[in-house]
Amino acid sequence: MARSIHPIVVGTAGHIDHGKSSLVKALTGIDPDRLKEEKERGLTIDLGFARLKLADGRWLGLVDVPGHERFVRNMVAGCTGLDLAMLVVAADDGVMPQTIEHVDIIDLLQVRGGLIVLTKIDMVDPALADMAVDEVKKLVRGTVLESAEVVRVSSITGEGIPELKQKLEALALQVEPRQAHGPFRMPIQRVFSLPGIGTVVTGIPMTGSVRPGTEVEILPLGEKAKVRGIHAYGGKVEEAVAGHSTALAMPEAKEAGVHRGMVVCEPGAFVVGDAVDVDLAMTRRSPWMEHRTPIRFHTGTIEVRGTLLLLDRDRTGPGESLVARLELDDDVCCAHNDRFLLRMQNPAQTVGGGKVLRLSQSGRYRRKDLGAELAGILAAGDRPEARLQHELEQAGPEGRPVDDLSRAVDLPDEKVVAVLQGMPEVELHTRSMRAFLRPLVLAGEQELLQSVDRMLAKRSAAASVKRAAIRTTKTLPAALVECVFDRLQAAGRVRTGRQGQVLFLERLRPLPEGQQKKFDALVGECETRGFRPPELHELAALVGLDGDALLSLLDRAQDEGRIDKVGDHFYGASTVKKVMRAIRRNCLQHAEVLDIPKLRDELDTSRKYLIPLLEYVDALGLTVLRGGVRRLLPSSDVNRELAADGG
Repeated sequence: MARSIHPIVVGTAGHIDHGKSSLVKALTGIDPDRLKEEKERGLTIDLGFARLKLADGRWLGLVDVPGHERFVRNMVAGCTGLDLAMLVVAADDGVMPQTIEHVDIIDLLQVRGGLIVLTKIDMVDPALADMAVDEVKKLVRGTVLESAEVVRVSSITGEGIPELKQKLEALALQVEPRQAHGPFRMPIQRVFSLPGIGTVVTGIPMTGSVRPGTEVEILPLGEKAKVRGIHAYGGKVEEAVAGHSTALAMPEAKEAGVHRGMVVCEPGAFVVGDAVDVDLAMTRRSPWMEHRTPIRFHTGTIEVRGTLLLLDRDRTGPGESLVARLELDDDVCCAHNDRFLLRMQNPAQTVGGGKVLRLSQSGRYRRKDLGAELAGILAAGDRPEARLQHELEQAGPEGRPVDDLSRAVDLPDEKVVAVLQGMPEVELHTRSMRAFLRPLVLAGEQELLQSVDRMLAKRSAAASVKRAAIRTTKTLPAALVECVFDRLQAAGRVRTGRQGQVLFLERLRPLPEGQQKKFDALVGECETRGFRPPELHELAALVGLDGDALLSLLDRAQDEGRIDKVGDHFYGASTVKKVMRAIRRNCLQHAEVLDIPKLRDELDTSRKYLIPLLEYVDALGLTVLRGGVRRLLPSSDVNRELAADGG
C-alpha cells in the first residue's frame, strides 16, 4: 500500500463560502467536513482530509482548510505540510479578505506551486468571471502562485472538474517528492480515539519514515510510545514516509495528554526550545511593529504566543526582511529551515513569516552580537560546508560534537562526518566524535607545548609531565586538550607512559657531554645497588649536583626507561624488572598468592624497601591486594608481557 501513494500533499486555500469543501468532494467523492457542527452550519471549522486517485493508480492527499478568519489557526496547521495549493476564488465574489491572507500564508510557507481555481462559474456571466480572474492574478503577482494556471469550474454542474483533475495530477507529478531519509518527524494535526485501537494521531511527516513496532518520542512532552499500526489514504500500510498524510495508532499516547501542535519523532533526534532565531520576511500589508511586540508563532501544527525581539533595528514594517529572535511562552519542536508564520496577538492577522535558523533556549543576549551571529547563519545558506563552518566558528576552542552539529544543520551524523572529513579547515577528533577548526587546534597545540616547557623550565633535561598537570584554560579547554594529545600521539611526537606520565619525544635531545657523564653515573649507581637502592643524598654526592639540577637528570633517566622511582628511591630499570619476574614466579608457585617472606629472602632486601616495591607493582597491575594477601592478576597486560619474554 505504501508504494501506491504519491508523497505529495495538496491543500485548499481561500475565503469562506468560496466552495473549497464542495470542490474537494467534486474531485474525490469524499466530503471533507467530518464534524457534526460543520455539516449543520455548512461551515468548515477544522481540517478535512480526502484522497484523489491518480491515473497510474496511486493516491494523492488533499487537505481542506477552513476559510473563516476565526479559524485561521486551524488553516495554518493544515498548510505547513503542503507541497501544492489550490487557491479557491468564487467567481461571484472575487478576491475577499481571507483570500488575501491565505495568499500571504501560502507565499510565506513557500508552498512549491499550485493552481488558481475559479469556482461557481455557473452563477455568473463570463465577463464577471474574467474580472475575478484579473483580480486574483493581480493579487498573486510576486508570490509562489504568480505562474499558477487558472481553472474555471462548477462543483454543481461538474464543468471544468475533469480538466482540474488532469492539471492537478500533472502538477503533482512534476513536484519532487519529499525524501524519506533522516530521522522521522511528524507534527500532529489531529488526535482521536477508535474502539479496539485506542489513541490515533495524524499528520504529514516532514522527514524520515516509521514502521509499526517503532518507539517514538512525543515532543515537547518528552514521553515515549510505540507505533502499533499505520493507516494512510484509507488503508493499512507498513511504513509511513515523509509527504503522505498518515495516521499512527499509539495507544500509550493517551496517558501523555497528546494534542495538536506536538511532534512525533525519532527519540533523541530533535530538541525543544523556547527561543527561535529566524529569517523573517514581513508581508506587504504588515503594520509597523516595535521591538518586543507580542506575537503568535506558527510552525508545524503549533501556535504559541511570544515576543518579537528585533536585533538590528527598533521597528520593522511592510516588505522588510530581517533576522530576529522570537521568545516564546512555551517550548516548541522545530528545526533549521522549517517554515513559520508570524501573526499579531491583537488583532490576529498574519504579518510575516520565513524560515527557522536555529532553535535554542531563551536567556541573556546582546542584540547586536546575536544579530551578527544570525546574519552569519543566514549567509552560510544551505551548503553543509558553510553551515558547519559557521557552527564551528561560534563554538570556538570547545568545538562541537558531531551529534550536536547534525541537529544544528539537520543532517544525519554520517553525512556530517563525511562533509567534515572533506573540509581542510576542520579537525575531526574521531575518538570523541568532536569537530574543531584546525587553526584553533594548531593554536591549542602550541599553547600545550609552551605550557609543558614552562612546567619543565627548571628541569630542562626532563621530557615528561603528568597528564593531569596540563591545565585547561579558556583557549585550551579539556576537549581540545584530548584532541591535541591524540594528534601528537598519532604523529609520533608523544608517548603515554606509566602512572599517568606523557613523554614528549622532541625533548629527548642529546645531553651536553658533561651532563651525559653525570647521567651515566647516576644510572650506573642505581643499577649497581640492586635491591638496596641509594639514598638521594648519596646520588647528589656522587655527581656533585642537588635540587632541580639533580632531579632533572633523574627525571630524564625515567623518561628514557633507565631507572624507576619507587616511593622515595630510584632503582635501575633492570632491577625493577627482576623484582616483577620474581613476584610472578613466587605467585605461580603458590596458587597465585604471593609468599612475602620467601620473596624478601630471594631479593635479600628489607621491609623498608620491599613494601614500596610491592605497592609499585600493584600500581602497575601485576598484583592486587585483597583480603590481606597479594594475588597475581593473570589477565593483566603486565603479566602477559612477562610471560611473553620468559619472565
